[in-house]
Amino acid sequence: MYKSVRLSLLLVSLLLPVGHLGVANAQKNESVFSGPQLGESLPGFKANGLSDALKGKEFDPIADADGKPVTLVFLHELTRPGFGLMRAVTQFAAGRKDKGMDVSVVFLTDDPTATGEWAKNVQRLFNDGVKYGMSMEGKEGPGAYGLNRNVTLTVLVGNQGKVTGNFALVQPQLQVDGPVILKAIADVTGGGDVPSVAELETRYAGRASMSRQKRDADPAGGNARRQQDPQLQSLFRSVINKQASDDEVRKAASKVDEYVARNETARKELARVVLAVVNSERFKNNGTGESQEVLQEWLKKYGSPSDSPKPSDSPKPSDSPKPSDSPNKE
Repeated sequence: MYKSVRLSLLLVSLLLPVGHLGVANAQKNESVFSGPQLGESLPGFKANGLSDALKGKEFDPIADADGKPVTLVFLHELTRPGFGLMRAVTQFAAGRKDKGMDVSVVFLTDDPTATGEWAKNVQRLFNDGVKYGMSMEGKEGPGAYGLNRNVTLTVLVGNQGKVTGNFALVQPQLQVDGPVILKAIADVTGGGDVPSVAELETRYAGRASMSRQKRDADPAGGNARRQQDPQLQSLFRSVINKQASDDEVRKAASKVDEYVARNETARKELARVVLAVVNSERFKNNGTGESQEVLQEWLKKYGSPSDSPKPSDSPKPSDSPKPSDSPNKE
């Protein structure tokens, strides 16, 4: 009987219309819903611009689309896979502007100041032809949209002011979700071929060009990659232990100082880690208040080694708004 049930479920999944597979993927384990559903209206809302001529100005993604095809991406949490998927989706959609497509990305955050600072560092990773902004209604996003803060990414595709594709993704996967979302975008702009997974990973998500960033930092959040030095990693974790007292944090910091004083490679690694963590939007999520003071002191003390990633080298909040390497989201 168990095998029969599994077979039935498999057959049902194979018979689902392709345009709905993104929603099915998002809901198969979580039964999640986020944003207006298929056929529902796309309400207008205000966002605060983060790039190009819109920087610092209000805009309404739906009013701008004016009933034409629209791709709207809400980033609830910036994770490495989520950021990569967002880049692929928006680049493909922006490539269809000649077919009327309007593309907007909206970051959801409770810390607009930090998000604005982060955006300055990652302008070169923003796709041309895409409007980037942050919601003026905080982490919950536009109230009329009914967004689910437990998902990582909500992608809405629409036409004539109605939703034609809704993709609520808890764990975004470029290889799985990318082709389905791109097909929904193609469908509302006259059809056409959808890139292969290999092309998504290289041309659209920029995997090859971002390989160095993946080595040095968490690409969607500007958070330092876990240290290669096991001893430094262990010592560092003691400093950002949320349960540690101020005295315990200082003692742990002293051990780190002693270790890097006799290990130049570890010192450079610590400088890279501290630079990324302090510049991330989730800096305040790292350890205790005392831990954060130590990290800021280290940033001044050890500085930024010449081979460390610059703040502009990777999307700095998450794995970005709001990001952090402790824990490092995947």
